[in-house]
Amino acid sequence: MSAELMERIHSLGPWYHKIALPGGIVTPGNNWEPLWDNIRNATKGLDYQGKSVLDLGSMDGLWAFEAEQRGAAYVVSSDITATCANRLLFCREALGSRVVPFFNVHVERLVEGRSFLGSHDIIQHLGVLYHLPDPFVSLSQCRALLNEGGSLVVETLAIQNIPMSCMVFNGVMPSDHESGYWWRLYKGAHPQWAPTLSCLLEMLLLAGLMPQLETLSLVAQPPSHGINADDPEVTYERVRVALVARAAKREEITTEVIRTVLQAARQG
Repeated sequence: MSAELMERIHSLGPWYHKIALPGGIVTPGNNWEPLWDNIRNATKGLDYQGKSVLDLGSMDGLWAFEAEQRGAAYVVSSDITATCANRLLFCREALGSRVVPFFNVHVERLVEGRSFLGSHDIIQHLGVLYHLPDPFVSLSQCRALLNEGGSLVVETLAIQNIPMSCMVFNGVMPSDHESGYWWRLYKGAHPQWAPTLSCLLEMLLLAGLMPQLETLSLVAQPPSHGINADDPEVTYERVRVALVARAAKREEITTEVIRTVLQAARQG
């Protein structure tokens, strides 16, 4: 690798994804292979050949490029901020990719961009849901842009040890003892929701998306106790969950179907 190319790569950082480029070059992103493998496990049976794909929260573009490499005919890469666009464009050129970048798109307002975004066979909603002020709205927006029978791929933080359908809010204050804000899923000041598995499945169903339980894939995260780890009553068993949900007709999602989906999920 030339010194000029190395300098160019580092000048575009910090990188989020490790993306394999020609010549044995790999961008210096995060070492989160267990999370990425979880997504690949959930989507291993999903056919991308000839499909139109929208990749949300694309960052450096790892999943947009993988969709293209799996045979997608048309891929749109979008994110709420354009700060990572230069990294995506760099990789796009290096890979000879035809991924279409479309940044400054809010996932809770996708329908407003329909004239450009169009409708798609597959929407990738990866590592986004738990960051949103209103997670359900983004799911319903995705359903509106999915072709009938299309697939939504979801990856998010979730809570495994609470059977009820609810979400835990991480809050917006930093975690510190002086302010009294120390009961957090994460110690940072990142607004984050963590739905229980039941809640995630029910939100998908309510949005008109049928969870394909055979695709459900989990990877455990360290339990969260907040900063004060001495109180077991506030322990959450956190997991990263990935699955595929099919765009369904409203009449398909009956009370009996909902009951069957939730019972199957709770039985493992």
